[in-house]
Amino acid sequence: MGWVKLPAPGTELGPCEGECGHSDCARTRRDAAAPCRICGEPIGYDRAFHYEGGGAVHHACLMDEMEGGK
Repeated sequence: MGWVKLPAPGTELGPCEGECGHSDCARTRRDAAAPCRICGEPIGYDRAFHYEGGGAVHHACLMDEMEGGK
């Protein structure tokens, strides 16, 4: 199971810092704002997460769930 991180705005591969019309920037911002399936908090930037069947889950939350935590 592989994880990914979204680069933060203004970083080399991240979305623009301000408003822009780039579709890639909009997609990254939308993905960062999506709620984690387990904790409900936004996925955010520079934080490991997994895509799951149309949704997303933080890596740490998933590991806790797999270990019998949440």
